[in-house]
Amino acid sequence: MKTLIIADSSGIISLISETDKNHSLAVKISLKLEKAKGSIIVPTEVFAEILNITGKKLGHKIALIVAEKILSMKTFLISDTNEKIRKRAMDIFKDQPESVSFTDCIVMANADSFKTKDIFGFDEVFRKNGYKRIGVDK
Repeated sequence: MKTLIIADSSGIISLISETDKNHSLAVKISLKLEKAKGSIIVPTEVFAEILNITGKKLGHKIALIVAEKILSMKTFLISDTNEKIRKRAMDIFKDQPESVSFTDCIVMANADSFKTKDIFGFDEVFRKNGYKRIGVDK
């Protein structure tokens, strides 16, 4: 069975931003993920968030390079959010503290949809909701 990991923007942003506090850890995790067989699912909302954050921090030119890299790598699969996943995300969202973003709930709903607990991201909300942050949680 293929390993499936859901990407959160916190993991990808940490990977590409050398000044990010989790950069070294993200690089270490990504090297392990490259060796592992499987796929990293990137929900469309996460893909958009990555472009928005990268564009603001590093400029649109870099954001486009990052987007092209993600789109060209076979390991990354962009996943469109369907109605079932969106409804699940809304159910998760209604039970979260105000500090939790809807995008984080989309990530968790995608994990449920793909029947995985593994997330490439650093937000504590994932651990608190029973998911495993790859390279962070045991």
